[in-house]
Order: sequence, then structure tokens, then C-alpha cells
Amino acid sequence: MGWTRLKKISNFLRVKMPSAKQFLERLASAGLLYYEHRGGISLTPEGKRIAVAENARFNAVKIFFCEILQLSSEEADEAAWNIYFNLSENTVNKFSDFARFLFEDEGKEIVEKFRKFLSQPRKKLAPCPLTMHISGVENTQERTKEEAEK
Repeated sequence: MGWTRLKKISNFLRVKMPSAKQFLERLASAGLLYYEHRGGISLTPEGKRIAVAENARFNAVKIFFCEILQLSSEEADEAAWNIYFNLSENTVNKFSDFARFLFEDEGKEIVEKFRKFLSQPRKKLAPCPLTMHISGVENTQERTKEEAEK
């Protein structure tokens, strides 16, 4: 099992060392990692189990962006971080499951059709019906407001 230092974690997370230290102390008190002041940091068996599971979910999301949407590795990494850390756990789980589904036999046909779609010249798309509906609601609200002011 590997180990690291507080400064490396602080730099990776782009936070100040006291913030990283506080976070590591909470993880240590939860039994997820071994951490001693001025010492190395490593995962406990339970911490490693959770890290492996979380890493698999994160990678499924990143692979979706790389392989299916054909983003660069850097773009895919940034998009995966944004999804993974800004959406609810349930949403991330569903997204991760969908990404995994697309790499199963049943999803390969969908992926191929989408790749073909991406390679074709773009046609002008019709406006999204939802956008038109929202605009209509906003216009109605504005007219109602104007009439109320008269």
C-alpha cells in the first residue's frame, strides 16, 4: 500500500495545508486512513475499499467523456470532476451506470450510431420545444405584469 504527505494532498486539492490537515484528521477519525502529524498518510483497508469503488465510478464517467463524446483527456477529466463533485450521489450513480451500459454489448450499437452522428456535417437543428415553451411562459408573465401595472 502506498503513502503520501500532507503537502502533496494540499497541492493536489489546491487548498491550504491547514484545510487539508483538518480534512485528513476527519478521515482518520472515521477509520479511513492512517495519519500522524508530520508523518506519512496511507489508507486503511476500509479506506482502500471505498477509494477503489469511488475511483471506478469516477473513471466510468471520465471514459464516457473520452470514448463516447470524444473529448480530450484534459476536457474529460475536468468534466468528470465537475459532474462527480457537483451532482448528487444518486445522479452520479445513474450517470456512471449509463456510461457502463454503453460499453456493454447492448450499448455498442448506440455508441456507434452516436459516433456516426458526430462525424456527419451538422444540420441546423429545430429549436428545442422546451425552450420555446419556457419563452412562451416568460412572455405571458411579462404581459401579465405589464397589464397589472396599467
